[in-house]
Amino acid sequence: MHDDHDPSLKFSPSKNMFFCFVCNKGGGPIQLVMEHEGWSFQDACLWLAKEFNIIIPENRGYVPRRVSRPKTVVKNNKSIGIYKAIDTEIGEWLLNHSGLSFEASKFLFQTRKYKPAVVEQLRIASLSEPQDITIKMERTFGYERCRKSGFFWDNEKLTLIYDSPCLLFPFYTSDGRLYSIQSRYIGTNPKTARFRFPKDVKQGIFNAQILDSTSASDRLYISEGITDCIALLSTGKKSVAFPGAGIHHHEDVLLLVNKNLYMYPDRDEAGERFYDKLNEILKPYASSIRRLSLREGCKDYSDMYLQLLKENE
Repeated sequence: MHDDHDPSLKFSPSKNMFFCFVCNKGGGPIQLVMEHEGWSFQDACLWLAKEFNIIIPENRGYVPRRVSRPKTVVKNNKSIGIYKAIDTEIGEWLLNHSGLSFEASKFLFQTRKYKPAVVEQLRIASLSEPQDITIKMERTFGYERCRKSGFFWDNEKLTLIYDSPCLLFPFYTSDGRLYSIQSRYIGTNPKTARFRFPKDVKQGIFNAQILDSTSASDRLYISEGITDCIALLSTGKKSVAFPGAGIHHHEDVLLLVNKNLYMYPDRDEAGERFYDKLNEILKPYASSIRRLSLREGCKDYSDMYLQLLKENE
C-alpha cells in the first residue's frame, strides 16, 4: 500500500483483520483488497467472490475495474510497531518480591477503597526501598542482565527507573504474557513524575488478559487510566483501561471490536476527546462504545465509586 521495507503489517486470522503500523490503516478482507488492489468497495466484493468461488446471484457479467487510488506517503520508513522488550523473568521476579508497603495499602484500601481481591488478581505491587530490591535483583540475575532488562536507567550504576514510593501496575497480553510494568508515584514531591513506563516499551491495554474470556454479550467497560479500571472492577464490572487519554496504538483499540462496550468519559476536555477518538477508530468495524454519564460533581469514575460506597455504608 506504500513504500515500506520494514515488517509493519499485522494479520489477525482469529479476528479476520489486518493493521498497518506505519499508515494506521486496518480492517477486514474487503478493505485490504480495496487498498492493495485499488478496487472500489463493490469491485472488491466481486473480486473476492470470484477468487473464492462464492456465487453471487444476478451478477449479470459485471467486470471489476481498478480505480485510481493514491499511495500513502510515509515520511519515516521505520516501523512504528517495533518496541523494546522487557526481561519478563526479571519483571515477574520484581512483582513477586515487592509486595504491598504500608503506604501502598493505605492508598489502595483506605483512600481509594478498592477491593483487596481485585488488587490481588491484578498482581499490583509497590516499591518503597529501591536500593534493597536492586541489590537482590543484581545478586539473582547479575549486573549485565539487570542493566539490559528495561527496568534500570542506562548508566553505570544500577538505578531503577521507578520513583518511590510507588505502585507497580503489570501489563499483560490477552494470553497472559507480561510485557510492561507502569509505576504510579504516591509520594509527596510535586516535581516527581506521576507515572513512568520502561523506555521504548509498548503502552498497551491494562487488564487485557480478560478480553479472551469476555463474550460478545458481556458488558465491558473502558476507562481512561488504571485507577478508574480498578474502581470498576471493584464493583464487579468487567473493565480494561488505556494508560491515559492518548491512544498510542490503534491495534490495541481493534482488540475491542465486537465487544459490548460501555464507558464513563472523564468530565473534562481530554475525556471527551478520548471517547470520541475511540469511537472514530471503532466505527469502520461496526463497533461503538455506549456512553454513560457520571454523577454531578464527579470528575471521573473513581470519584463516583467513592460516592456510591459512602451512600451504601
